[in-house]
Amino acid sequence: MTKFLKLAAIALLAITTASCADDPEIPEPEGTIVEGSHASDGGGYTGFYLLNQGNMGSNKCTLDYFSYKNGTYTRNIYSAANPDQIMELGDVGNDLAIYDGMLFIVVNGSNKVEILDAATAKHIAKVDISSPRSIAFYGNIAYVTSFVGGEGDNGSVVAFDIYSFKKLGSVSVGRMPEGITVIGNKLYVANSGDYQNPDYKNYISVIDIATLNETAKIDGPINLQHIRVDYYGSLWASSRGNYADKASCLARFTAKDGVFSQTATVDQAVSNMTLTNDKLYSIGSTYDENWNATYSYNTLGITGNGYSEEGSFITDGTEKDITAPYCVAVNPGSGEIYVTDAKNYASSGSVLCYSKEGKLLWKATTGDVPACIAFCKK
Repeated sequence: MTKFLKLAAIALLAITTASCADDPEIPEPEGTIVEGSHASDGGGYTGFYLLNQGNMGSNKCTLDYFSYKNGTYTRNIYSAANPDQIMELGDVGNDLAIYDGMLFIVVNGSNKVEILDAATAKHIAKVDISSPRSIAFYGNIAYVTSFVGGEGDNGSVVAFDIYSFKKLGSVSVGRMPEGITVIGNKLYVANSGDYQNPDYKNYISVIDIATLNETAKIDGPINLQHIRVDYYGSLWASSRGNYADKASCLARFTAKDGVFSQTATVDQAVSNMTLTNDKLYSIGSTYDENWNATYSYNTLGITGNGYSEEGSFITDGTEKDITAPYCVAVNPGSGEIYVTDAKNYASSGSVLCYSKEGKLLWKATTGDVPACIAFCKK
């Protein structure tokens, strides 16, 4: 792997692990939860934000914060830090990222990206974007996938300046674009078509950042969702399949002479995933004929030439206590693994912290449908 690609991968990691200097200076809201003593040095991180998705139409998207220094998990900090924001965060939180001292919250149902000061959780601005899904950054520009705004019934990627908050343009991509990532001077967008059964999409859009044009399409499995770049410069994308004869899977794409193509398929169900250093962690679900779910917690070891399946990242048997796993995240410094449990998708969920060896360390109650985690670096 070239030095350039390694730097690109490291830069991408920094999006969700950017500096917060210290714990947010917010008023202590009602309902602060401290469950056991789990203070630590955080492996070079002060804590993490957790975005609760809430339910469609309920206006219950909320933001929580965990402090490594104090070992406390605090719920609904947005309303405490921003009492003047009447509508609070909004409806259906879909993505979360820290970049250049700011916390970017993609709120799908409220058609906006909410921007906070990462050090205080105070509102700075919002950018109105129809049906936004995921966010990525390059320089001083944010790029957001949107289910609308493309040619015909396609979706789009919308660009805006992170300092002026002005929209800079958009580009049409595939139908219902989901995840987005950056390598070098290009954006890579996972297209799904998820609500258009059986007309799912099966390609990654490649966008030239300088011109904001789609320049290529990379064929892959159908109904793509999450997309990440690994330490070696390869792309990984998850496929939800078609919920019938095409199963969910994970695909790897590697570049030859700057052109990506699919080079591997991992037959694992993937509903959420994260890449940290040389490992990929994923959670997935499969269903029998009666729609009874079986959940998996998988680890892949990644090399420049391939990968190895390393089994479950939970090793103490406590996965049996998780009702509906929804998100997985890993602290890059300590190796601690976090799994969120959406439970019944209608009331409070939970977040569980595991050691890098897969042993449960602690858990805390979250808001409704805990969906995304972003780490704050010291």
